[in-house]
Amino acid sequence: MAGKLTIEDLLDLRSVSDVDVSRDGRRIAFVVRPSSYEKGTVPEGSIWVSDAGGDPRQVTRGPGSDSLPSWSPDGGMLAFASDRDHAGLLSPYLLDFTGEARPLGDVNGSVEAIRWSADGSALLVLAADPGSDRAGGQSATKIEAKDAEPPDPVVRRPNQSWRRLWRIERESGETTEVSPEGVNVWEFDWTGEGDAVAVVTNDPSESAWYDARVAVLDLGRRESRDVYAAEWQLQSPVMSPDRSQVAFVEGFNSDRTVIAGTITVVGAGGGAAAEVAPQLDVVALRWCGNDRLAYVGVRGLETMCGTVALDGTVAEAWSGRATLGATHRMAFACSADGRVIAAPKEAPNEPVEVAVLEAGSGGWRSLTAFNAALAGRATSSVDRFAWSTDNGEETEGLLVLPRERGTEPLPLVVIVHGGPTNAWTFNFSYGYLHMGLLLAEQGYAVLLPNTRGSSGRGQEFARSNLGDMGGGDLRDILAAIDALAEAGTVDRERVGVTGGSYGGFMSTWAPTQTDAFAAAVPFAITSNWLSFHNTTNIGRFDELYLQSDPYDVNGGYFTRSPVMFARNCHTPMLILHGQLDLCCPIGQAQEMYQALVDAGCETELVVYSRGGHGWAERGYLIDSWERSKDWFDRYLRVPAAVA
Repeated sequence: MAGKLTIEDLLDLRSVSDVDVSRDGRRIAFVVRPSSYEKGTVPEGSIWVSDAGGDPRQVTRGPGSDSLPSWSPDGGMLAFASDRDHAGLLSPYLLDFTGEARPLGDVNGSVEAIRWSADGSALLVLAADPGSDRAGGQSATKIEAKDAEPPDPVVRRPNQSWRRLWRIERESGETTEVSPEGVNVWEFDWTGEGDAVAVVTNDPSESAWYDARVAVLDLGRRESRDVYAAEWQLQSPVMSPDRSQVAFVEGFNSDRTVIAGTITVVGAGGGAAAEVAPQLDVVALRWCGNDRLAYVGVRGLETMCGTVALDGTVAEAWSGRATLGATHRMAFACSADGRVIAAPKEAPNEPVEVAVLEAGSGGWRSLTAFNAALAGRATSSVDRFAWSTDNGEETEGLLVLPRERGTEPLPLVVIVHGGPTNAWTFNFSYGYLHMGLLLAEQGYAVLLPNTRGSSGRGQEFARSNLGDMGGGDLRDILAAIDALAEAGTVDRERVGVTGGSYGGFMSTWAPTQTDAFAAAVPFAITSNWLSFHNTTNIGRFDELYLQSDPYDVNGGYFTRSPVMFARNCHTPMLILHGQLDLCCPIGQAQEMYQALVDAGCETELVVYSRGGHGWAERGYLIDSWERSKDWFDRYLRVPAAVA
């Protein structure tokens, strides 16, 4: 036996992402990265390619991070982005497989998306100006060159850093800005000729994204024509091959890049919009001809993919207890006809690999085996757990248990997901920072609840904590603990809570509202909604979710702020936070820490100086795990025999 999985085992995982399939479905490209990096080093990433039925081979070797591979229309060349020349800023490159990759064009910014012209003679590139913010799911830090001198003094002004579209001629490298002046492009799609479709705002700040619209962009005239004014948030705009229609995902959501919502289609010239198959919670789209869309999405604790006709007829290719992409952001790629689908795929006891699903094949086939040494190693098992809540609905989550356990109730740790509009799905390591899998390996029961407000159960459920953060969703968690305790599975007196981002808020808030928790380890926290509003880069988020005036002393900014109730807290709380986090600024952790000290509550604050809204530095990940484990062991008193 190799023994229980350790943090060192999990940090040896290799991640796969950025999958692209050639139009004919014959070639697949993807990015391979270490799951962590050493202090003082530059995160690495290399591009690999494979025939759909062949062995993958590495085609780039940096230095630095290569990403965003994109096949040319004929499948003979590969465009990609790399920071090999300016660490931290991604520039466009071209690989024609006859020699080394060469830089392409002169884009003033960091590349975030690439599309080819229909004849392969040019590329359309989305790039973020230096100084732009990354989304919360991308660490919520500034996009800057690693060797850039920090500004001194720091001067802040609105509307300084934009996301722009650039056209690059493949042969000459001639580069031209083609997006309209004063229009910030968050995401875009282009058939390779004519206009492009995009999610846009007139304000480039991260907070402005919450009120974006869909526009068709005339790239020659550099003009923008709005075709859809959204009520909620937008993602994955795509244009039909004949350029007559655009489709996109709209849904109530808390974070850029992680929407699960409804497919909406509208004419490229505007007009009435139509929802398509609204029963699906979709994350990403591709057109397959002019009357059908390929999709990937989430259904409860599972992931799904397939195609849907514009009349709403769904042809589901697959759904199951696995995750395509990442648990916080589903992803896939497909051939032009939708018959070949490829994605990063992971499942319980199955670490992530690139997998391929071909029409008529009967199931997924793994294309890679980078993490085969960890497959089947876990000494825990996971299953769906459902319970009733005070609103009469059934709520569900993942329950992870050690396979070998006695008859005595187990200590329990609840891991709350971020968002809050997100969802846990069946995956390999159960929770952020690998926490769920590692805790279960150490003898804990672990619950990952999809409380009200989660994705995967339709828009009504997703909006059910609108104006009620920390209300019904907390009651859902407490009901789950009751159900597990009454069943004899867990010990009610030995329950801990942890989570990051919104999970950080909840695992900070809950101990100020109830004594149900014997220990808490929140990270990337929010503790004071008013100071959050005035210091975060997403102030529109709290306005949307709290449904309150920030300066109303009787409103949600005060009544739902953990720091205001710190004197009620008797739960020992270890707070972990990244110094560079723009989404949940470091002041949130400092405020809660000091309030707990003043209240006489056992607490400790750990700040990771190079961390953002999460961290991937190897030493930080080891430190986070060891501190968290020690904290839970101390207060939940796991017997030494299983610790």
